[in-house]
Amino acid sequence: MPRSILAKTVISIVVLALLSAGGYWLLQRTAPVECKVCRREIHAAARAVVEVDGKQEAVCCVRCAMTLDVQEHKPVRLVEVTDYLRRQALAPANAAFVEGSRIVLCQTHEPRIDETKHAQPRVFDRCEPSVYAFARREEAESFAAENGGMVLSFAELMKEFPEQQSAPPAAAPPDAGSVRKP
Repeated sequence: MPRSILAKTVISIVVLALLSAGGYWLLQRTAPVECKVCRREIHAAARAVVEVDGKQEAVCCVRCAMTLDVQEHKPVRLVEVTDYLRRQALAPANAAFVEGSRIVLCQTHEPRIDETKHAQPRVFDRCEPSVYAFARREEAESFAAENGGMVLSFAELMKEFPEQQSAPPAAAPPDAGSVRKP
């Protein structure tokens, strides 16, 4: 085989490999990030970070983190919430929350089908009622006036789960909130 044909073949293979790798990288970067708890897309406006068994994990919403605690019976600590308007991270203790608005970003619209191929009515959705965080209480009140829901502090929100505490464990940073006693 002549040297020029061999060089062209090698260059073609390298270019093809680079294009394939670039395409794979692009697909990974543009794919929506999925909540490890409910398998729904994590929206930038509702994202929260929890700590479970010492490992931090992003979840789709604050409600998902709260129900994870109750359903899994594992120590769950809410480390970070996202300001609904600015998409910026907040410490849970510094945020105002709106619970139960008409807006549910991580609501699924796909019906659950049973073995007889009939749609089952939805009895429970771990992400409802919705809970969104705001940096300022006034912004939360304005959102609630327009979209419904109750404005709560982090301590008030945690009263819904009496077995949980709102103070972080001793080893946690002071801006983190605990969702359940370890």
